[in-house]
Amino acid sequence: MLFAKELRRVVFSKIFILFFAAEVFFGFYTQFWSDMGAGYKSFEPPVPGGVYGMVVVDDPPTLTQEATASLINEFVNNEYITYPYGFIHKVHLKGADKDKIAVILSTLTGISDIEHHVSSTYEIEYTYDDDLKQYAIPELGVLDNVSIDDFHALMTEADKILGGGSKYSPDEIMYNFSLGPMPYEEALAEYNSLINDDKITNGYARLFCDYHGIDMTLLPVFLVAVFLSSDKRSKAEQLIYSRSISSIKLVSARFAALVTAEMIPVLFTAVLANIRVAQFYDPSMMDMFAMFKYSLIWILPTAIAVTGIDMLLTGLIPSVAVVIFQFGFWFVTMLMTPMRETFGVFDLVIRHNTEFDRQGFMDNITVFALNRLLFTALGLVCAALYVFVWKLRREGRLGESKLLSKLSLHRH
Repeated sequence: MLFAKELRRVVFSKIFILFFAAEVFFGFYTQFWSDMGAGYKSFEPPVPGGVYGMVVVDDPPTLTQEATASLINEFVNNEYITYPYGFIHKVHLKGADKDKIAVILSTLTGISDIEHHVSSTYEIEYTYDDDLKQYAIPELGVLDNVSIDDFHALMTEADKILGGGSKYSPDEIMYNFSLGPMPYEEALAEYNSLINDDKITNGYARLFCDYHGIDMTLLPVFLVAVFLSSDKRSKAEQLIYSRSISSIKLVSARFAALVTAEMIPVLFTAVLANIRVAQFYDPSMMDMFAMFKYSLIWILPTAIAVTGIDMLLTGLIPSVAVVIFQFGFWFVTMLMTPMRETFGVFDLVIRHNTEFDRQGFMDNITVFALNRLLFTALGLVCAALYVFVWKLRREGRLGESKLLSKLSLHRH
């Protein structure tokens, strides 16, 4: 079979050995396996009065107090910490922008000269820099005539003035200033959901796929680019072009072989993940197929999409350019993808960085299904387009240099 032949070529290549090692090490060992290290203990049933972690709580007074105090401190120091592109960025305002923040704080507190008021009224709690000061403002309250909706609108405006990515943004403000201890009832519900609804491993399978999904968005490009360019390097391309095998049959076999090879380390580590979880939980309580089920519905569509896109790009531009493009795309995608359990229809990387919160995932199950179907279709369409590109190149009607020349002429 052509598929079996192509699969053997892939899995016995040096680049696949590197791909396999990278996927196992980065996608599994340093993430999932290390998360359940020697000091890990299984999730025991919660007991009343225990500590179960922090969760977002609906507590407007705490939110408004903490967020306003934080904004005041950053305003007085004129140094705001933001993460507009995933990296820390310190913002220093001046002129009109600084005045706008002053107006926001005046609206919230009723104090006209907030900088003078704070420096003369409140004591410094501690200093963490030669220049930056942290003022203790425990009794400051937001004016009663500022509704919670107005408060959020003002904080959103402050975030825009700072260039976005601040802790006052709509996506981050609750996680920064409205956290409280998880109630016993909620902790008990999480425990029951993990044990009874998720059969333990369904929850861990989502965490497993969260980690693998990150690497599957990037690593296949190296396998695809090197494998598809191997014929050119070995000078076997013209021989393949002259054979009677149809373009669609050859491309389909290679596409299937690449996707299958990419899933091998995922399924291999799924076995290891089951073993790892069984070290902490009773195997008789576990769904032993959960890791494999989630791998197929979660990671396989990513492999199909990335492989199809990379094949098409490799047929159009040099392999080095494809790797650079894919790395840039992966980098931007990771910056724009939150770690929290939220995702949309068009998010290639789906994050669910916890073995808990089954309900949060199930609430988005329709979006998840549409997302996976969309990217599966995208990968198949790109693979079909690559058949067309391969056919033209096989017939000598489309060479790489000719294509780049046509694109250059088209831009002019």
